[in-house]
Amino acid sequence: MKNKLLLFSIASLLFACGPAEKTSDTTGETAATATDSATTVAPPAPKNCQSVVKANKLGKADVYQESAKSISVSITMDQDASTTPTADGCYFNNKATVLATKKSGSQVFKRTLEKDDLALFTKDDADIEKAVLQQVTYKPTFNGQRYVTLTMRLLQPDTKKTMTYTVFMNYFGEMVKVN
Repeated sequence: MKNKLLLFSIASLLFACGPAEKTSDTTGETAATATDSATTVAPPAPKNCQSVVKANKLGKADVYQESAKSISVSITMDQDASTTPTADGCYFNNKATVLATKKSGSQVFKRTLEKDDLALFTKDDADIEKAVLQQVTYKPTFNGQRYVTLTMRLLQPDTKKTMTYTVFMNYFGEMVKVN
């Protein structure tokens, strides 16, 4: 009796799944090609976008060292691939790579920060979406606690309004708190 029940359930599963596969084959389009065609359509590349960071600052690391901590922090600003549209055109978004190393040279953590990372910790998501990351600096704490404090400055290109956030990161590169 158990064998017949098992055989019947397998047969019913095969029968139920069979027509679904046949219908996708008759249309000539599978799920993979449908998603491929959707992803190949990319928005047109932005033209004449401006940057809020000077070209000589992009790609160069600013290194910070505190006497109370056994690590040094280097922050490198780079241009992101995404853009923020404005009334005048568009602005390139930026990202900051934070690299913390010990005095021996070994890496403590490496983290890339974007403006969207702030949206997880703040309530003003709409303001952050309209803004562009302008600057990230290290804020010294002068104590031996095991966290890194950074100041992230965002600029809204339309209104020229700046927003400053203080980011607290642990030694694993995780954002713990944003003020």
